[in-house]
This record gives sequence, structure tokens and C-alpha cells, in this order.
Amino acid sequence: MVAQPRVLIVMLLSMIVLALLPGCTTSVVVKGRVPTPLVHKIPARVAVHYPEAFKNYQYKEVIKGAGTWDINLGAQNLAFFRNLIQAMFTQVEEVAEPSLTADEMQRLDGILVPEIVKFGFLVPEISGLKFYSVSIEYQIVMYNSLGEKTGEWNIVGYGKSEGGVFAADDALSKATALAIRDGGARLAIGLADQPGVQVWLNNRDE
Repeated sequence: MVAQPRVLIVMLLSMIVLALLPGCTTSVVVKGRVPTPLVHKIPARVAVHYPEAFKNYQYKEVIKGAGTWDINLGAQNLAFFRNLIQAMFTQVEEVAEPSLTADEMQRLDGILVPEIVKFGFLVPEISGLKFYSVSIEYQIVMYNSLGEKTGEWNIVGYGKSEGGVFAADDALSKATALAIRDGGARLAIGLADQPGVQVWLNNRDE
């Protein structure tokens, strides 16, 4: 039995759409307000090193049925953490390298190095829900004034934004910005209570 011309046209169009889906790219540049957190300052002088991968973090994923997603969150992430770390300690300076000389370390109590170790997101086409959701896993490494590692902590921030209210790129941008802020809040609230930080604070030079 020969297929009707209309059926053949529908089948051809369906094949074209499926072939084009992986090539459709949604580009997301994460933006948003960068609030200054209200936290009790830790009485310490620290340097912070932001690796290039942290400052320019970009995530790309091809999702079957939802196309390609290219998410640039580096600038927003860096701006938020700069604000956060400045608010958390009594004295902060940014350094280009985590390894400092003994003379440079004399004016410091320690060094912080934040990294993004995992980024994940869900879109309504995949989750079946009405939300765009994002999770970001951070790793924070701390070194004392002798350059010895005193602690390493992983923190996960979560964010979501309702689909249908915003365009897809705006919704994912908002969800990502919220995940950055949530991760930062968890760091600000919990860092001083970490056993390694307590030991570091007690042993640092006054």
C-alpha cells in the first residue's frame, strides 16, 4: 500500500524538526542584582584566589528534545562572591595565584580558593514540571598562613524559576542567579562553624 502524499509530507517534516532540534541553541547570560549579605565578620585577614575557570565559568549541554543550552554564569558568580567574601572577613585581598611567598603571607591569616565542581539544571521539557531548576556545587578550600590546607568544604546552592512567566533564557538566568545566592548564603552561614575553621581561627597569629 502506497502512503498518501500528505502522510509523506508530515513524516518528512517530523524528520526535519528532529534533525534540527540538537542545532537549536538557547544562550543564557546570567545577570541579576548582587546584594551585600548581612553577616557577622570573621576576625581574620584573608587572601582569595579566584581560578580562571571560576571567573569565566560556562556550561554547555545538549538535551534530547530540548536543544543545546549554553549558560554563561562566570561574571555574575564572580561579582556575587567578591561581595560575599568582602562581607565575611575583616580584611580581604584578591591574589592572582594561591601560592604566596613567606613575606606575602606575613600580613595574612590564610587563603581561600573557591571552585565550581558541578552544575546541573532541568527544563520543563525534561522534568515535566513548570519550573526551570538549577543546582551549583561549590568547593571551598582554605589554607593557613603556612600554606597548609586547613579545610575543604562542598556546598550546594539551589534555585528555580517558573516557566511560562519568563522566556526560557530569562527563566534559567533567574534560577541560576538564585542558586548562586543560595550557595553563597550557605557558605556565609556555615563556614565559621566548620571544625577546620575553628582550629584555624584559634591557631592563627594575632
